[in-house]
Amino acid sequence: MICLFFHVQKLAAECGGLMKQAPCSDVTHCSNVIHQVMPNGREAMSWDGRKMSKRILGSSARHKQDKLLWVRLGHALVAIFTCFAMMVGCQRQESSMQPASSSEQTMAGPGERQQLQSKASDFSGGNNGEAGEPSSSSKDDQQVTASVKSKPSVDQLREAALQALGAGQDDLAFGYARQAMRIAPDNPQVVFLLAMVLGDRHRYAEAIQLLQQLAAREPTTRLPALGQTAEWMVESGRYDEAELQFRSVLQEVPDALMVHHRLGQLLLQTGRRTEAALHFDILSQFGELDHEELRALLIRAQAFPGDDGVSRFDPLNNLAMCRQELADGKSEQVMEVIVAAGDSSSAAEKALLARLLAEQEKFDDVRKWLDPLEMKTAGADGWYAKGCLALNDAELKLAVACFCQTLLLDQTDVAAYRMLSRTLELAGQPEIADAVAQRAVLVDETRKLGAKLVGDEARNLDLILQLAQSLMKLNRPMEAFGWQTIRLVHAVEAAAITEAQAQTTFEAIGRQREQLVKSGMHRINPEFVLCGLGAEVLDPIASNSAD
Repeated sequence: MICLFFHVQKLAAECGGLMKQAPCSDVTHCSNVIHQVMPNGREAMSWDGRKMSKRILGSSARHKQDKLLWVRLGHALVAIFTCFAMMVGCQRQESSMQPASSSEQTMAGPGERQQLQSKASDFSGGNNGEAGEPSSSSKDDQQVTASVKSKPSVDQLREAALQALGAGQDDLAFGYARQAMRIAPDNPQVVFLLAMVLGDRHRYAEAIQLLQQLAAREPTTRLPALGQTAEWMVESGRYDEAELQFRSVLQEVPDALMVHHRLGQLLLQTGRRTEAALHFDILSQFGELDHEELRALLIRAQAFPGDDGVSRFDPLNNLAMCRQELADGKSEQVMEVIVAAGDSSSAAEKALLARLLAEQEKFDDVRKWLDPLEMKTAGADGWYAKGCLALNDAELKLAVACFCQTLLLDQTDVAAYRMLSRTLELAGQPEIADAVAQRAVLVDETRKLGAKLVGDEARNLDLILQLAQSLMKLNRPMEAFGWQTIRLVHAVEAAAITEAQAQTTFEAIGRQREQLVKSGMHRINPEFVLCGLGAEVLDPIASNSAD
């Protein structure tokens, strides 16, 4: 389970511990478990190098499915669903996040039904009245069914299903869940359980429908149902619907950290990287970013070269693929793809094309693609293209405003810093132009370091230290603290420091982070990003918008 927070580290790292021993059949017990583990959003747990190592190293595992933890929602049912999702996520080998084919979402076939009938017969001690020898059960099957009496209750069936899921026995869990549904079809816990079992079997359409119907009947289940169905929508390729549902949850629970994780990851994988960064920035205030999420903040609009197949954030749509191809030096192919798609391309794809054309100084084509776009949807790429166009037209003030707007959207855009420096030089402001050029060098250094932090080099203590120091110079302390924490893990692994030393440093980092957040000093300072330029430099954009 690759996106568990430090707050739930003990549950994630000890899959055979609390959650395995107590599958949360009791509402009060489940609620207490959650509140003990997550007392509040900002409270850090004590250091445990082994457990944190599992979390950080787990971020590099590919094709794993995150289980959504609906904590902090306050209802007893939510607590039950949360514990259930956590247990399943810890216990199971998870599959790749790919849209499911129609065949994967069909009902059980004859062979499967026969197997389930055999499993179900364990409850009554027979084989459902059919002739023949009783089916043999594995040791795990016997352990699961041993606690179930001849006439099991709903609670016993639910417990047995949870145990079967924890042991990776999908068919057995499915049989138990269906029996529980026959007895108590309106029980919210049972409905949610069956939906989770169906989801684990990639029968997403049925699982989503079950939870949507449940949410309509039981208002207290609406938020967890929204979140879990959003997960399944992502896995079945319904990305726009998933985004809407994640945002619906955040509207009601703004500090639902796992939702920020999942929405940020979805936006990243669909090419909307600067929007993803907004959610990762929120998570950085809690110390909640793993290696790959922190690395994504080093290059916010584009991608790192060679990341496709290395990062778990594989591209999910055309825009994300274009950004990866562009990072890999295939700009001509990217332009051909977007041009061929024509009006069917998204606004972000058209803005990206305009940027690439501007870099090639094909300004007539830039106008053709940029003019129809609304700049509020054009993003950093669109503003960069507009700045290049203004510079070519000798509209220096407008060019400065456009490049500044680009940087306010993406402070990691090295090219925008360089173009801003060039424009300021032409405008007769050599001192500020020089400061902007120096900023471009420092930002470029962090991006180069980030590009190196993959594979075995991801544990390079010197590189991580250098990166954290550079981020501090760039007034990005939340990111720096994240990298410092990751460095602690690798330092303990390399026996460079003791766990006691790591504990002391970890607590000190937490105190510094908390102090900055309380003071508001963690927020991006626009004047710093623009190297001392004030808000008035954006006036040409504001006046154009007013016109």
